[in-house]
Amino acid sequence: MPKSKTKLQQKIKHSSKKTFPVMFLLPLFIVGILYFFLLAPRITNFLNEKISIYAREMDTQEVNSLDLITTASTIQSSYSMSSLFEEIPLKNIKSNTRYVTVDPRIVAMKKFLDDYHSPMAPYAETFIDEADEYGLDWRMVASISGVESAFGNLIPYQSNNGWGWRGGPNGAYSLFTSWNDGIITVTRGLALGYGITLTPFDIESTYCPPCGENPAHLWANGVNNFMNELQYYLDNLDDI
Repeated sequence: MPKSKTKLQQKIKHSSKKTFPVMFLLPLFIVGILYFFLLAPRITNFLNEKISIYAREMDTQEVNSLDLITTASTIQSSYSMSSLFEEIPLKNIKSNTRYVTVDPRIVAMKKFLDDYHSPMAPYAETFIDEADEYGLDWRMVASISGVESAFGNLIPYQSNNGWGWRGGPNGAYSLFTSWNDGIITVTRGLALGYGITLTPFDIESTYCPPCGENPAHLWANGVNNFMNELQYYLDNLDDI
């Protein structure tokens, strides 16, 4: 046999040995792909279902569970809020949440008195509460103090009397124990003694007789101007 033919046969034999493993693995690779995409999901679902059934049969503990398909009416009947609180009276439920609302007039009064460096600024709420108690204009008492004492800055020593209020013996100036006491007393005196519908011009001749005789009506105009300024503070809280 020629040498060339022998070498050719050896190459063919050697080549067939190399391709044999590749030809053998290719069908396995195709089968693996088919299994992964077609059979594996079905087998996995089947096993999960069987395991779940077995676990439910073995478990004796009751748990809250919902089926995959549950109507809204079923959920509502099973989980009503009333049933959750049947054993917890609402009066026993405490909360630390507080809702606080502030009368804007109090805010305006506090800002107004602060701007005039008044020692009565901390009692802004008292001005509003007492005026509402008697139906008096909430601006009146504070505005009178502006004319009489520069909002409490010019007063008889330790009198807490910023209104020139005379209620002492023989018409002496009243001495109040605190600014709070003074606001309460003067508001009540104005409401009951002068009425709640009178303007500064109406009460000027009685509250300050010499002022009422002056054609300029400085007292009434001064009180009225402060009242208008207070109203401006209220109407423009966001800008002041």
